[in-house]
Amino acid sequence: MCRVVTLNNQDFHRSKCCCPSYDKTNICKHIIGVASYFKLYTIPLEIKNLPMGEKRKRGAPKKATKALVRM
Repeated sequence: MCRVVTLNNQDFHRSKCCCPSYDKTNICKHIIGVASYFKLYTIPLEIKNLPMGEKRKRGAPKKATKALVRM
């Protein structure tokens, strides 16, 4: 899926994107990525070193326990 990013070289905060995240917050990961690529924005090392998240485990998900049941 292609995203259209209109980049403002003087101030990347005034750039535009067509994704739903931009519509809500007026900034999105696409604008930050393109600005970083063109060296208009540098991503701090503290942010780069954060873990991205965990992968899903193999197999089917565990069944949920029933609510209000005594064991």
